[in-house]
Amino acid sequence: MPETQEKRTIEERAVATAEEFWEILSPQRSLFAPAHRVVFRGQAVASWSLTPSILRSPENKRGVWGAGGIVASDTQVFKEWVYLKSFVDHCDSIGLSLPNDTSEFRDAYLNQNAPSGPGQTFVRTNLWPDVRLFELLALAQHHGLPTRLLDWSRRAYVAAYFAISGALSQRGSRPDDDRLAVWALDLTAAVHWKKLCTISVPGGNSANLAAQAGLFTLLRQEGGRGTPFTGETSIDGYLINENTSLPIPLVKVTLPVSQAPKALALCFLYGLTGATMFPDLYGAVRAASDDMATAWRMEAPG
Repeated sequence: MPETQEKRTIEERAVATAEEFWEILSPQRSLFAPAHRVVFRGQAVASWSLTPSILRSPENKRGVWGAGGIVASDTQVFKEWVYLKSFVDHCDSIGLSLPNDTSEFRDAYLNQNAPSGPGQTFVRTNLWPDVRLFELLALAQHHGLPTRLLDWSRRAYVAAYFAISGALSQRGSRPDDDRLAVWALDLTAAVHWKKLCTISVPGGNSANLAAQAGLFTLLRQEGGRGTPFTGETSIDGYLINENTSLPIPLVKVTLPVSQAPKALALCFLYGLTGATMFPDLYGAVRAASDDMATAWRMEAPG
């Protein structure tokens, strides 16, 4: 009988204190080979997988259409396209400009009956989304629209801020020994994983994207008319379960939620606030909410 292949796992570096967390993520240290390019993603819950918002399961109420595989892939693609088209229509209604916006682009990619539209994409859904849609999807994703893209940052402390701030917003509903996480992905090694794509777009497309040193990943799936998508929906699942001997280019650094207030204080000391991550009125409100969540600067009146 063939030997049973041992299940691979993602390396987790669990630290105990905010100071250790800050130190292990320092740009002066390296979680991989020193010359490698690494990107980072912060998540409020360490057990969450690296699954894009449009494909998260409805059970945890973080999804929109349900996970790929619940519905036929052509139905999934069409619903994702409708969501994007609706975003474009509402941008038009209030006069917001969009990247690469020309009449030719709209005819080709935002016309349901065009050769490049979703009707034709149904025939070969493994090509969804088309590369010409990447910049539009990135803009929509960075403003909260669920897509197949996953947000990352080139800066570890930016990712740390999002993990910490997100964990603090849930404080009181989670045990203190629960953990938040910053994921680190080695892009230099990830080029050998063919279904995983990296998407960089000009910072001029979004002030938020520039402030966060943002970029995106896309995990390709395959599908066809009337059949579900095949393949993993999460990056960690793909890297664990792919039949290869390649080392996994992913590390997860975790911290107890009880340390989140101290960790956010470190973010403030380094100029990382909701206001600097989102340089607008929304960001100022987010920063004020962070202040209230920690109350680290406030003293009770005498």
